[in-house]
Amino acid sequence: MKMDYEKVRTKRFFLLGVIIFTLLFSISSLAGEKEIVIPEFQYHNFQLDNGLEVYVFEDHSIPLVELSIFYKIGSIDEEEGLTGIAHFLEHCMFLGTETLPKGKVEELIKSVGGQYNAMTSYDFTYYYIEVPSSMLELAMAIEADRMVNLKLDPAEIEREREVIRQERRSGIENNVVNVGLEITQALAFEGSSLEHQVIGWMEGINNIKLEDLERYYNTYYVPNNAVMVVAGDVEVKEVERLARKYFADYESREVVHPEFKVVSQTEEQVRDIELYTNIPIVLHLYRIPEGDHPDIMGINVLLDILINNQSSRIKQELQNKEQIILETGSFLNSIRVPGFALIYYVPANEDLLAKALEAFDREVARIINEGIAAEEFEAVKKAYEKSLIFMQKDTVSMATSIAYSKLNFNKPDLYKEELAYLNQLSEEQLIEIASKYFRPENRVIGNIVPVKE
Repeated sequence: MKMDYEKVRTKRFFLLGVIIFTLLFSISSLAGEKEIVIPEFQYHNFQLDNGLEVYVFEDHSIPLVELSIFYKIGSIDEEEGLTGIAHFLEHCMFLGTETLPKGKVEELIKSVGGQYNAMTSYDFTYYYIEVPSSMLELAMAIEADRMVNLKLDPAEIEREREVIRQERRSGIENNVVNVGLEITQALAFEGSSLEHQVIGWMEGINNIKLEDLERYYNTYYVPNNAVMVVAGDVEVKEVERLARKYFADYESREVVHPEFKVVSQTEEQVRDIELYTNIPIVLHLYRIPEGDHPDIMGINVLLDILINNQSSRIKQELQNKEQIILETGSFLNSIRVPGFALIYYVPANEDLLAKALEAFDREVARIINEGIAAEEFEAVKKAYEKSLIFMQKDTVSMATSIAYSKLNFNKPDLYKEELAYLNQLSEEQLIEIASKYFRPENRVIGNIVPVKE
């Protein structure tokens, strides 16, 4: 099964945005506003003897429940030559078990008016089932069955392999931006497990054998490598009873994740990527630290001031005033190993590539040399105001954030550390972050340009 990565990523960074918004009120030296405090998020958690962590978020407003399981396995955990195996295994999890043949899980969930899906990321694989709260035991039984009883049939695997190949063709190879990103990413992280996108190289997809899938399943799909989240109209005692009923007998196993290694970068790298496009697209890929590093919060604030809001500097100067670019944006790939910040912009034509880069670097230099104005923080605050309102009612988003933080950093309350950090964030710190990460020596540039005749 396939799910857009944005769904889970947005849940994680939706909370992050709310935190940033709230704390910007408290930076009195810059904005002069009264601090707004986010109420304490209430949840329950317990651990089974086999290591399975369970987090329960009670929300009785709607008679629904979402059960999610996060496994600590993603594309950064793949061996050389087997790129895409984490995503391949996610597909296989829908091919049936020794107990429930292919198609039976979908039939059961749809029969009670529920839905389910999954996704694979760089540092985790995620499965969810949403059903009426009276059907929690059904969801629990299905996920418990899939954890230990997966049936890997050679014929089904070959059929799924072709599905994944087609997914790669349509999602990567036929998409100019994704092809450009893949090439740029491979240049930036050459020789590491982050040099490819989650779906993997086509060669890796073709190399994966049944025994490889079995080995990864038996290694990583174990209770002590998972976090289960139950959010919705439930009682914590009932969740604990069912978790012990269906998961307590499973044995834990030692899980060793591959060491992440990447060659250090000392100078800027630039590559022109000729593709079939009518307009040029520029990709800046900057290395950033792991996702629980305090600087990640500052990088997010900085990107909002620089790019992501309608009033941000790049949009105002390069897009609206000088009309050098047509569009711009950024994305933070913040994971359990050092990741990257991706900034993109679309020059009006190929002749403006050099001028657009010069103007972009000028705006970054202005932040470093001239500082940040209070009104820029005010613009960021307004952008997050609606998110704050919705976040207070979005139990599943909060549950997802806490589960992710527990799984990858062993810090379920990481958001509290983020609050403390952002509460004391200063202009000087933001300038230091701009100087540290957004410098030419720390980036790889991919210029997607039209194919020459």
